[in-house]
Amino acid sequence: MQKQNSIISIAATYVATVVGAGYASGQEILQYFSYFREFGLYAIVIASVFFFVFGYLPVALAYRFSASDYLRAINPKGQKIFIIFCDIFITLSLFGTLVIMLAGAGATFEEKFSTPAFVGAFIVCILLIANTSFGLDMVVKVMTFITPIMFIGILFVGIYSIFNAQDYSAQEIANAEINNSSLITHWWLSGILYVAFNFQLALAVLVPMTHHTPKSQMFKGILLGSLLLGGFAAFLYFSLYLNIIEVGTAKLPMVILANKIHYFVGIFYSIVLFLALYSTALTCFYGSANRFQKSLKKLSPFVVIIITAVGGFFASLFGLKELIGTIYPILGYGGMVIMVLILKTYFVD
Repeated sequence: MQKQNSIISIAATYVATVVGAGYASGQEILQYFSYFREFGLYAIVIASVFFFVFGYLPVALAYRFSASDYLRAINPKGQKIFIIFCDIFITLSLFGTLVIMLAGAGATFEEKFSTPAFVGAFIVCILLIANTSFGLDMVVKVMTFITPIMFIGILFVGIYSIFNAQDYSAQEIANAEINNSSLITHWWLSGILYVAFNFQLALAVLVPMTHHTPKSQMFKGILLGSLLLGGFAAFLYFSLYLNIIEVGTAKLPMVILANKIHYFVGIFYSIVLFLALYSTALTCFYGSANRFQKSLKKLSPFVVIIITAVGGFFASLFGLKELIGTIYPILGYGGMVIMVLILKTYFVD
């Protein structure tokens, strides 16, 4: 008999799914929140609420319809157009985020060890192939182990950076150049889009967890995960915003802040970043391979895993900053359609 998932493990899985290379590196925070200056905080509040709502509603639907597959949970009537749309976008979201995590691994190795970007991506691909072979239980165990380490690293570097930030004038901060995406035009839209692409990743793991976990436990775990995601997004926002002159256009802004503390702190944070991107990559790799297997039924699961790894590796070579600014907003707009479908299913159907 499979052991029930605890509230902590549910929250850790949710958080680790979202906190990947873009989040822990600070790149997502720059583009989605810091770019909008003080309005970025309002966007974080919106994101926190949406993380809970669209983390829990699909799970509640999974219980209601006794579904362990997220497509059946959010579209119980099996309307073909929504099945096709959701399947394509959720699969693209899983695979697209996997590609970004691999690009993050490449950028981390390039930054800290002066190796070509493809080296980090290749190493992660090998680890993913090995890890995924053990199934969902192993994925959850890895998430539960990695998440506390990630938060310790983020807290240490963030707190130091807040209390040791240089005293810039309000005018200097206002005029600072900050990475942004031309596809994100308003702060409120940014908060929604941030959840719209991220919650699709969590669907692939949270819905199957309902099979062995009481509903009240899932509710509390997702609520805790949402509070952690929102709280740490705000924490990173302040850490970066107070140092925006130095990190506003950086590829790995939090690594730059870690390097300022000490060379070895920079190495430690690079390891933290690697764990962060690996946790998300693992979820996305597991979900992508499962989705591809349904379309490639004649191939063995291991062959599909290899195909997924090879495709992700070559796509990751486009670069971290460029991929975050392009892929995530596109996936977010598709995710907003899926959000509407979930609301319709929950409140109407």
